[in-house]
Amino acid sequence: MGRTTGQWRCRICAFDRWHVVTVKRKNGALYTTSFYACSGCSVMFLNPEQLNALGDAAANIEMPTVVSLPVRRK
Repeated sequence: MGRTTGQWRCRICAFDRWHVVTVKRKNGALYTTSFYACSGCSVMFLNPEQLNALGDAAANIEMPTVVSLPVRRK
């Protein structure tokens, strides 16, 4: 279930709800992770305040390294 609206907004898609990420183990038991996810775009994060577009916290988002691959020839 997502958290209350009006206090949080995703920096990526502007959706107003997030949820705690749970995964199902092989034995069928649910495991609650330490991750949160936007209920709109599914981006995962560890701290909802850092991804809150309405908040003052720094996003601390790093651009991933761009890897250039050689062109495949047929």
